[in-house]
Amino acid sequence: MAVLQALALVGALCLAVWAPASARPVDQAGAGATAGAARSQSCHLNQILRPSCGVLFGAFAQPVGSESSKQAFTRLERMTGGRLKVLHFYHQGTELFPTPWEIQLSDHGRRLLLNWKPEAGHTWAEVAHGAADGYIDREARYLRAHYHKKFFLIIHHEPENEIGGAGSGYTAANYAAMYRHVENRLRAGGVRNVVYAMNYMGAQTYAEQSWYRDLWPGNKYVDWIAFDPYTTPSMGGQEGGFKHMVNRHWGHGPWRGAYNWAHRNHPHKPVMLAEWGAAEKPGAPGWKSWFFGTVVSSLGRMPNLKLISYFDSPHGNAAGDVRPDTSATSRAGWRALAARPIFHR
Repeated sequence: MAVLQALALVGALCLAVWAPASARPVDQAGAGATAGAARSQSCHLNQILRPSCGVLFGAFAQPVGSESSKQAFTRLERMTGGRLKVLHFYHQGTELFPTPWEIQLSDHGRRLLLNWKPEAGHTWAEVAHGAADGYIDREARYLRAHYHKKFFLIIHHEPENEIGGAGSGYTAANYAAMYRHVENRLRAGGVRNVVYAMNYMGAQTYAEQSWYRDLWPGNKYVDWIAFDPYTTPSMGGQEGGFKHMVNRHWGHGPWRGAYNWAHRNHPHKPVMLAEWGAAEKPGAPGWKSWFFGTVVSSLGRMPNLKLISYFDSPHGNAAGDVRPDTSATSRAGWRALAARPIFHR
């Protein structure tokens, strides 16, 4: 699970879909369902899984009680009222991925969005110098043997709050070198079905640090840019809608929000919210449903934001309970959002 910190505000949503595997992405924000359905036949995913129209919509589901990860995901789908197109999950170290159950679910029309922290006790600098090559190569062999469908891979999400000083092995430059090495090693091992995403927190606290730009691995290594934003009472208020959450900022400095930063610095890269979530607003029982109602109009103003993946969790650290069904009204708002024709079908 991702680290959700009060100051680490902005960030990410995966891809969800409610139609059969053979269906296509739908249309732009504000288009009617009938018109969207008519145009959907010409929509497609390109080589880096960017939809030619519409937005990919999905989720991570946190297991509750004795649930397995698979059970949590299927529970979320039932509550949502339709099949999620994209399954988001997390792996680390020497774990092989995708797991058998992830493969099984992705065989039913879903795409995978997987996070991997490959260090297994090594520093970023050590991974960059080959310390993890043995199990990176093992993962490459596993993918060649077991999974050929294209999927999204995030290499060590949210590195900002782990940055250390010179010689620590955890500088921003060490991170970028690690990211490049892992991707190069997978490619050298014959892996050709991965779409790579660089996943920032997107928080102004870190984005204004002098080392922030050193995190970037390089244009040829990054297919998508990801962020992980939340809106909760502990994160500076909940006065705005979806667009405010994605572009949260304060003051008059150069940082004007995560999406704005990505669009200004990398205008040709598609953007995703690998995680996003909203907690209830105290004293405002209808607020969360209203917030879900602001998503589609906001997407129309952020044309490079092509994938949103919700983080369904009752205990997201600083984010609190961000499950979409924390009340009957929020559940209704969530189901209405999921049914909008903008989302990839």
